[in-house]
Amino acid sequence: MTDKKKQNTPKEVTKLSEWQRRNQEYQKKKQLEEQEEKEKKAQEEKERQELLKEKAISEEQEIDEVALGMEDPEDQTEETDDDSEHVELADQDDEETSEAEEEEGVEEKIIYISEIPEESSEEEVAKKSKKERLIAKRHIYRALPILVISTLVAIFSTYLMTPIAKQKVIEFSGNNNVDQNLLFKKSQIKDKDYTLTTFLNSEIYLANMKAASPWIKDISMHYAFPTTFKVQVTEYQVFGYYVTEEDHYPILENGEVVESQVASDQLASTYLIVRFSDRDLVRQFVKQMGKVSASIKEEIETVDLTPSKVTKDLVTLTMKDGTKVLVPISQIKRKLPYYHQIRKLVEDGSVIDMEAGIYSYNSETMATLAQEKKEKEQEEKSMKTEEGEESEESSTESEQSVAPLEGQETLPTE
Repeated sequence: MTDKKKQNTPKEVTKLSEWQRRNQEYQKKKQLEEQEEKEKKAQEEKERQELLKEKAISEEQEIDEVALGMEDPEDQTEETDDDSEHVELADQDDEETSEAEEEEGVEEKIIYISEIPEESSEEEVAKKSKKERLIAKRHIYRALPILVISTLVAIFSTYLMTPIAKQKVIEFSGNNNVDQNLLFKKSQIKDKDYTLTTFLNSEIYLANMKAASPWIKDISMHYAFPTTFKVQVTEYQVFGYYVTEEDHYPILENGEVVESQVASDQLASTYLIVRFSDRDLVRQFVKQMGKVSASIKEEIETVDLTPSKVTKDLVTLTMKDGTKVLVPISQIKRKLPYYHQIRKLVEDGSVIDMEAGIYSYNSETMATLAQEKKEKEQEEKSMKTEEGEESEESSTESEQSVAPLEGQETLPTE
C-alpha cells in the first residue's frame, strides 16, 4: 500500500522566479568572460615566455661564439643541434603547460603570479634610484649653509684686498659757522682706514667732531652705499654778543662764549649786547632768559653788570625805548615776566627796580638818587680819612706822653 501511494504522488516541479533566472544567466555569462580572459592572459603569457626564451637562446649563442672563438665547425653544429633540440623540448613543455593552464585556472594564476617578481624588481630598482636621488638632495641641503658662508667669506676677503675697500667720501651739511676741514681733521678719520671700520667706529668719530667746536649742538653720520658718509651738523643759535670796545664775540644759546671774533659786516641788524665777561654769570643769565618770553627778549638792547653792596649779580637791562630794568640774574625768570604790566604804568625813560620787590621811578629821581649815592660815598670816604687822621694824632700824643715818664726818677717808699 505504501508503494502505491508513492507511485501515485505527483512529482514536485520547481519553478524559478524571473530574478533567479536572470541571476543564473548572469553567473553563466560571468564565468564565460572569466574563462575567455584567462585564456587570453595565458596566450599572452605564452607569447611572452617564447620571446624571453628566444632572447635567452640568442644571448647564449652570442656568448658561446665569443667564448669558443676558433673551435671546429663540427662542434659548433653539434651545439646548434643540441640547442635546437632544447628549443623543441621547451616548445613541447610550453604546449603541455598551456594545455594544463586551460584545464585548470588555478595553475594559470600561479604561473602568472610567478612572473610578477620580474616586474616588481624593476619597480624596486626605480624606487631605489629615487631614494638615492633624495639622499643626494638631502646632502646638498646640509652642505648649502657651509657653501654660502665660505662663498661670502671669499668675496669679503677679496673685497678687502681691493682699493675700493679704503675709498671714502665725507659730505658735510648744516655747518654754517664751522669749517668742514676742521671737522674732518678733528674726527681723526684717516685715508688708510677701511670703509667698514669707518662705519663701525662712527660714534668715536662723531664724538671727536663734536668736541672740535662749541658751535656744534648735535652731529650725526649716515652711510650711503658704496663709499659715501653724510655728516649732518646742527649748530647752536646766537643769543647775543659779548662786546669789548669794537670786538664782538658770539654768545650761544647754551651760554658759551665763542673765542673767535665776528666781523662787523657779518653782524645782524639788531642783536643783544652783553658788557660783562664773567662766564659763569653769562651762562646763568642765558639760562634764566631762556624762560622769558621772546617779546621781552626782543626789547632788550644792552645788558650791564651793576652790582650793589647787597646784590652781586645785579644787572641793568637797557630797553630799546630807553627804559632801564634793574634785576638780579638769579631772579630774572621770576620777576622779568611782569615787565609789560609795569611798563604800561610808567613813563618813557623810567627805571624799573626789581632788586628788592618791584617799584619804578623816573630818570630825574634816578639822577638825584645817583647824586645822593655819590655824595654819600664821598662822605664815607671823608669820614674814613678823618678817622685815619685822628688815629694818627692820638698815636703821636701817646708817644710824646711816654717819653717824659721815662726821664722821671722813682722815689723810694717809706
